[in-house]
Amino acid sequence: MSRHGETLTDTTKQELLDALGAGEYGVVERVTADLHPADVAETIDLLEDERAQLRLFAILPSQQASEVIRELNDPTVELLLDHLSDARLTSILEKLDTDDAADLIATLSKERQQLVLDRANPATRREVEELLAYPVDTAGGLMKTEVAAVDGSATVEEVREYIRSQGDLFHDIHNVFVTGDSGQLVGYIPLRRLVLAGDFTEAGMIMETDPVAANVDLDQEEVAHLFEKYDLLSLAVVDATDRLVGRITIDDVVDVIEEEATEDILRLAGVAEGAKIAGPAEAVRTRLPWLALHLVTASMGAVAISMFEATIQVLAAAAALMTIVASQGGNAGIQTMTLVVRGLALGNLEPRQYARILGRECLTALTNGALLGAISGFAVYLWRGDALLGAVLGAAMLLNLLVAAVFGSLVPLGLKVIGIDPAVASSTLVTAGTDILGFLIFLGMLTTVMQ
Repeated sequence: MSRHGETLTDTTKQELLDALGAGEYGVVERVTADLHPADVAETIDLLEDERAQLRLFAILPSQQASEVIRELNDPTVELLLDHLSDARLTSILEKLDTDDAADLIATLSKERQQLVLDRANPATRREVEELLAYPVDTAGGLMKTEVAAVDGSATVEEVREYIRSQGDLFHDIHNVFVTGDSGQLVGYIPLRRLVLAGDFTEAGMIMETDPVAANVDLDQEEVAHLFEKYDLLSLAVVDATDRLVGRITIDDVVDVIEEEATEDILRLAGVAEGAKIAGPAEAVRTRLPWLALHLVTASMGAVAISMFEATIQVLAAAAALMTIVASQGGNAGIQTMTLVVRGLALGNLEPRQYARILGRECLTALTNGALLGAISGFAVYLWRGDALLGAVLGAAMLLNLLVAAVFGSLVPLGLKVIGIDPAVASSTLVTAGTDILGFLIFLGMLTTVMQ
């Protein structure tokens, strides 16, 4: 639903496209004025003609353009930035919150950054330059500098008047922060409490005195954990001296959660961050190292198999059955690994829990291994009429599921301890371990019983 009660129906979208194609820009302005910025952005993103995208965006007033550009897909934003004049970009920049302005400016070349900032008013230029100094994946890189901050001695009436007078800056306000004489954060006042308090009550009397805050250098993933843990809508950001320098709002954290989840999914698949949409050269550069690592681990599996050539020559069925053992172990290992990596990513796993997790996964592996081993062993007996071969397969499957439980639990934890992101290499190491040991266990046991 838009601000004016309109939704982007197929009829509305078609009316907009028809008017744009016919050059009826007055109709375009009327239709877009009634739409939510996200709906306008969706329409621009879906246009196949780049010239039409540019024309539609050019019609938007600076205020609306600043709201729409925040909702556009990255390729569309890149297209617009390549064609927008410095003057137009500056007018949009000054309508954005400081965090969004810094994010937009950061995508430009250093030379154009300076050209655009030189056109901006001094306050905007100073605030954006301060934010650009922080790494983008930290609290400082996420925060906006528009903060409602008052002295503890201010009355509730004075605080309300302060918010009213600065309404354009605090359109998404959730808390009013209370600071000391040197700007140090000492507390915060939820809006509900501010509304219910008497006019002449001092802010210090109704503030919460244990504010949750993030240091400017805190990683964005840890920032997201704070929002989740304390059910926050906004979070104060402080510098090394506890001076209030900004705030992070929930809409920014939603973007972080999506970004971190996408990053972990790509890494689990052995694809580098940012490789979702890339040219052939970039795709080769980011994926080749992981494919090379997989080649090495697969070669190790081939070496393990080659050690039992005589057994495979005598019993050809072993070549087919050993892949069942390895694949079952690999799947089980990935299941365990995924749960552990997720727990580590969300901050839900503590070192004291590791032994319990390993014990639980081993018990699960024993149960699953016994059931699947019995079923597969009996199936082999029906197929080949060889009870001994069926027993070896069942026992090997049970043992390899235990191996999978150990590898799936300990590999991510071990990588975390030595400072490597568990999402990066866990899947390769776990599947390599279960494949190689699966081959060795099954073929080794089979060779032993055949002698």
